Amino acid sequence: MGKQIPIGNLIFHELKEQKRSIAWLAKNVHYSHHTMCDILKRDHLNINLLLSISKELKYDFFAHYSAFLDEQNLFIVRETNIAREEEIAIGDQICQKLKEQERSIAWLAKKVHYNYSTLYKILKQNHLDTDLLVHISDILQYDFFAHYSAFLRERLLNMEKNVIKYDENINEKLKYLT
Repeated sequence: MGKQIPIGNLIFHELKEQKRSIAWLAKNVHYSHHTMCDILKRDHLNINLLLSISKELKYDFFAHYSAFLDEQNLFIVRETNIAREEEIAIGDQICQKLKEQERSIAWLAKKVHYNYSTLYKILKQNHLDTDLLVHISDILQYDFFAHYSAFLRERLLNMEKNVIKYDENINEKLKYLT
């Protein structure tokens, strides 16, 4: 997988589109301005950090990875059956997919050029890097990024419904005041 997704550039572009500052994003995802500037220069990020950034900007950066996998003609399987959790247990989902394919973590570790214990720890902590997840998606022929996209769509839809409900409640209360 030679080509990389310039995720830092994509985030920076979306910040500018939304007329938001780097300082605003840094504050909302609890990073220093200096660290956020460094993050925006990267070609890959921790999945949980990307999820936090996606939530704050209300933008699905994971869709870029799914599109990349499609572009590579990897024939990746996608499922829309996503658990309604606050955090996606991506390590558990990878282990489940390995089990379905009758493969082991040791087998996957060899494929991604990690030692077993390192990969095991990464999967248990659910702290995958986007490049590693692209590589695992390729190997297992499964789009794990689709889980994040579906999760974000559901979260954003629920947020939108809550805003609409809030607006309706305010309008209803204003009727009584006038």
